[in-house]
Amino acid sequence: MAELSITLHSQQGIGERERFQAHQWAEIPDDLSVVYMTGGLKRVRRIVESYFRYRFSAEASKWVRSVWQRGEPVMQLRYLHTPLIRLGRLRQAGTVDIYRGHMEILGGDLVAPDAVESPQPWPIDIPWVAPSAGEFDIEAETQRPPYLGIFEFRVYRRPSGCSLHLFLRDFPPVRSGLKAKLWTRSWLPLTRLPNLHFLQWDVRCVAEQEGHGVQFEVHEHEGAPDPLPPIRPSEEWATA
Repeated sequence: MAELSITLHSQQGIGERERFQAHQWAEIPDDLSVVYMTGGLKRVRRIVESYFRYRFSAEASKWVRSVWQRGEPVMQLRYLHTPLIRLGRLRQAGTVDIYRGHMEILGGDLVAPDAVESPQPWPIDIPWVAPSAGEFDIEAETQRPPYLGIFEFRVYRRPSGCSLHLFLRDFPPVRSGLKAKLWTRSWLPLTRLPNLHFLQWDVRCVAEQEGHGVQFEVHEHEGAPDPLPPIRPSEEWATA
């Protein structure tokens, strides 16, 4: 069994607009990239479903559980059933070299109340596409409503291998009261520790499937991460 060395990266912090950004990603070597790049959007859906089963991290799942309500995941504090973060349905888009799925942050007790009252305009660099499965309001899908934030999954083809990304974008954290203290916890959903644990788990599963062993090295990056680049130039979305 060949032993593969996998590099994981992590960067997170508060951006200029006082929004929390978390970006964790894995560099996938050629030996495993064919599994990720031939799966297409179905592969992204399997990644999303695996993440929101929330069984990949013993530390994170000890405190947080994920439940699905009408096709939308809700991250709850396990013992109190407090709804920490609520997300919308998976939306997907892609090209030959990029597969992407994103889920809108709809609310939860970790979201700042003032952000709910004054959400941001939908960003033009994120495509507005119909949910990938389930029933939905067709009339509502023709609009771009304000938003609170995005949790995004991407698979990029690289000159050598590919990369798998998890990105929490523009999340408005609650800043006062008991809920604000939860932001000191390493197991907070959609952030560094759970995301790195998921990347390790997913890559290890694929490696074992292909007959390889793996070892991981984590690189930490300072500062708040920038948004991932759009699949197409933003000016194209503005005229779409």
